[in-house]
Amino acid sequence: MINVDKIRISIGSAVKLGLKQMKVDVLPTNCHLLTYHPDGCKGNCGFCPQSQHTRHLLTGSDEDQDYLSRVLWPAFEFDKVLGIFEEKFPAFNRTKEGFQRICIQSLNYESFEQDIDNILMKLRKSTKIPISIAIPPISEIKIQFYKDLGVERICFALDAATPELFKFVKGSDCEGPYSWDEHIALLKKSVEVFGREYVSTHLIIGLGETEGEILEFVQNMKDLGVRTGLFAFFPVQKTRFESHNRPNLISFRKSQLGKFLIDTKKWKFEDFQFNDKGELQEFPIDIIELQRIIAISVPFETSGCPGCNRPYYTSSPREEQYNYPRKITVSEQKKIYEELHQYCKRVE
Repeated sequence: MINVDKIRISIGSAVKLGLKQMKVDVLPTNCHLLTYHPDGCKGNCGFCPQSQHTRHLLTGSDEDQDYLSRVLWPAFEFDKVLGIFEEKFPAFNRTKEGFQRICIQSLNYESFEQDIDNILMKLRKSTKIPISIAIPPISEIKIQFYKDLGVERICFALDAATPELFKFVKGSDCEGPYSWDEHIALLKKSVEVFGREYVSTHLIIGLGETEGEILEFVQNMKDLGVRTGLFAFFPVQKTRFESHNRPNLISFRKSQLGKFLIDTKKWKFEDFQFNDKGELQEFPIDIIELQRIIAISVPFETSGCPGCNRPYYTSSPREEQYNYPRKITVSEQKKIYEELHQYCKRVE
């Protein structure tokens, strides 16, 4: 087995592990790890600074190449990280000081499966914290292998809401190796192995999809038994999408609320009203229900694996958040209500 020397860690997780010293107002609830490879990822996704296409354009310090979205992911010696888990986080701990889970993401390169195997086996000896993995396509046999190895949740990120957009963002249109049909097949197989709600995918809002396509995607994934994590597109320099605009915040709020309504199983995609441009015109709830939902905060917090807050992944701490890493305040509740109430049913 190939030995893993380095691993990337999101800057917030590195602070919580004691590997970095800096002031943060919200610490991550999950520990986020990323496989390390000096040449980057052959996935070639148009939005990603880790793609080989992007990394060939980057110059300067190593830190210039350490980003994923807007977050810094410095590399550390893997054995040192294992030692910290053995000493400080040997068991599952829901307190503020602990981690609710370890989330391992993998770049796509020749030996990524061997690296993931190594990382998982060593982590399982160091800690009992639940583990999620988000990885490139693998064989169906490997899905079962990871389940047997103790992985709790698995993710294959579609990122785009439609097959056509997927092809443009990370498929053959950008000389990427990925196929929508292959991803869907692996998600279905993973549900068979891991069970409903223990498989997830990511959807990046702002790549050119309509609000109707977003909520239809969420409904389709729900029907498959797959959880959807919503993230806002963030443009990163030197990527193919560096000049692409961030999504409209109110449109993102509409998607968050719509996803919550579908996830509760009380409403389906067919219950929403859209215009001929795919813009959401009316939610299947009135303003009283909207106020109740806003008060619980959950729809507007980070979505993904249970307990994940992923602080400031797509928003600066100095601006209004797309995904809040904490409960929303009373003033934030009022603002969200003002943004969304016009899309509710009229109270007769």
